[in-house]
Amino acid sequence: MPRGQRHDHADTGITASNGAEGFEKALFEQARAGLEVYDTDLRVLRANPAVLAMRGLPASRVIGAGLPDLDPHLPLSPIIREVMAGACPVFDRPVSTYPPADPGNRHDYAVTGYPLQERGRPIGAASMIHDVTDQVRRQEELDLLSVARARIGSSLDAVRTAQELTEIAVPSFADATAVDLLESVFAGDAPVGPVTDQPPMRRAGFKAREGQYGAYPIGGTSHFAVPTPYTQALADLRPRLVESVVSARQWLANDRLRAEFIRRAGVHSLIVTPLTVHGLVLGLASFYRAGSHPEPFDEEDLSMATQLAARTALCVDNARRFTREHTVATTLQRSLLPRTAPLAAAVESSHCYMPGRYGAHWFDVLRLSSCRIGLVIGFVPGEDLPASVVMGRLRTAVSTLAAMDLPPDELLVHLDDVAQQLAREQDSDPLALQHARPPFTASCVYLTYDPISRRCAAASAGHESPLVTSPQGVVSGLDVPRGAPLGRGVPYELHTTELSAGSLLSLFSDGSADRYPAEADERANQLREVVADASADPTEICDTAACKVLRGRAPEDGAALLVARTRCLAPDHVATWTFPPEPVSVREARRATRDRLAQWGLEDHVFVTDLVVSELATNVVRHAEGAIRLRLILDRTLTVEVSDDADTAPHLRHARLQDEGGRGLFLVASMTRHWGTRYEDGGKTIWAEQSLPAA
Repeated sequence: MPRGQRHDHADTGITASNGAEGFEKALFEQARAGLEVYDTDLRVLRANPAVLAMRGLPASRVIGAGLPDLDPHLPLSPIIREVMAGACPVFDRPVSTYPPADPGNRHDYAVTGYPLQERGRPIGAASMIHDVTDQVRRQEELDLLSVARARIGSSLDAVRTAQELTEIAVPSFADATAVDLLESVFAGDAPVGPVTDQPPMRRAGFKAREGQYGAYPIGGTSHFAVPTPYTQALADLRPRLVESVVSARQWLANDRLRAEFIRRAGVHSLIVTPLTVHGLVLGLASFYRAGSHPEPFDEEDLSMATQLAARTALCVDNARRFTREHTVATTLQRSLLPRTAPLAAAVESSHCYMPGRYGAHWFDVLRLSSCRIGLVIGFVPGEDLPASVVMGRLRTAVSTLAAMDLPPDELLVHLDDVAQQLAREQDSDPLALQHARPPFTASCVYLTYDPISRRCAAASAGHESPLVTSPQGVVSGLDVPRGAPLGRGVPYELHTTELSAGSLLSLFSDGSADRYPAEADERANQLREVVADASADPTEICDTAACKVLRGRAPEDGAALLVARTRCLAPDHVATWTFPPEPVSVREARRATRDRLAQWGLEDHVFVTDLVVSELATNVVRHAEGAIRLRLILDRTLTVEVSDDADTAPHLRHARLQDEGGRGLFLVASMTRHWGTRYEDGGKTIWAEQSLPAA
């Protein structure tokens, strides 16, 4: 075109003047405007193999390309057609026939024309086409990296992270992608350096176009033969680019399963890049191209694969670190919880515990005096390790307070004092301020059950009430008033009821109840169906609950279930007498005790029991008030109880040689297994427990 000639393009709105330089500038502005306006067409362009086929070709070949060069079976974006139309008088001709049902398809033409030297078009116009193609490719790469940063690492799960990489890379970057991780990563162990042998690896992610399946299933063990690009990448931590698989038949012979996959999928080019963090190996990512991507991988693709692998490796390492911390916290939690339920006459119990990713659950079955039993369950929200430590301290405090035979409401008041102290320690901890930990809180429910009176007493500190299943299979709540969580400094209400022998007590802790109430209600309803089976023992109920309620749909914060079936002590294993507070009553109490021990066949225990009864009954006559109430309980142990109406607290003394008194309780404590004092509404009870032969 002569210098200074003006050429108007009415259909595109472009005006070229002042020679090729102004024309090229206008052409560039048109291309940029086209990319902004035709957003929908741009998406088609990015996935159009016809445009991808032009990468790396000189401009003369692009303009003069015939249909075979531009893949006649796939469409070309109208943007490129308009750019080319503005550069030279090319013509479009149809290359595919679409069904009548799709008459409005806009992308059914390919570009053809004549070589530059034959048409006499400016060189700058042809170069512009190549620049636009490069710009589109760079934009595709930026978009892919942006998507990778947004989607890879959405969860702290190594398998999910690996699968996210495969979903992003296929089909825009590769036709198939596989991710293999070291076995140690799944356990949370630290990564290793360069790998020169054949470490155990597991397939963590795989995706391919058209339903192709990989050489190894997801979750299965992956094997790598030596030498292959895979093992070389693991050894020197450098990615490998195989532009043509046809020229790599030698190493394919060493890896039969992957060679079969490459043949079956029609792979012609691949990239292997290690997943590394700070020079340590986590795994391996493999990218494959087949028929949908006719162009082989090049150096720019290798750079892209390396960036994708680096992002994935960082997220996998975060998941590994979380797994390691969670494993440590879970191990600590399990070490702080009871492993087996104690043998007790009051209940037959079992438990089910599933740790979560947040918080710590705790439960316990506590043997109390006079064959009674204590059941407790609770939850401490927060980070795994700090919550586990708090859980252990609260469980120890409950065990100590329960040994004092406190009623549930009083026990929770003392436990609340412990929680307030823990809260003050957390508030003064610089690490807590640095990590912005939420205010301290915890919840629990504690109940006691007496197999003689069948009386159940319970109190709750911000925890849901236990479920009670009658021997007939009727499930109902225990209706325990739900008090404030621990650490608030408020009192708690006591709820008492009488349970039938054979009733089922179910104490459940759902860590997600406050955050996801709808899901928690659904699990609670399913639990009601499980515990409605009156004929099942606690172990069967826990196993069923683990399968039907928790497995596959367990709460994110974990859960714990404590199940106990109540029992009633046989009447002939309990003997009760009441004597007036007179010295002669001590002799009568000893005589009644010897007679009952003879009936139970415990003549060998007459001497110790006679001494205990004598000392405790004498203390009532001398230091207390009210009648002498004596009770003998036979179970796995022999318990002697002496009750009175006084509130005075006896204490153990170590008398000196010249002292005339103060040796009574010392003798009782020395000759029995345990002893203690239990306060009730109308006085106190001093009890002493003796061990019995295993038979």
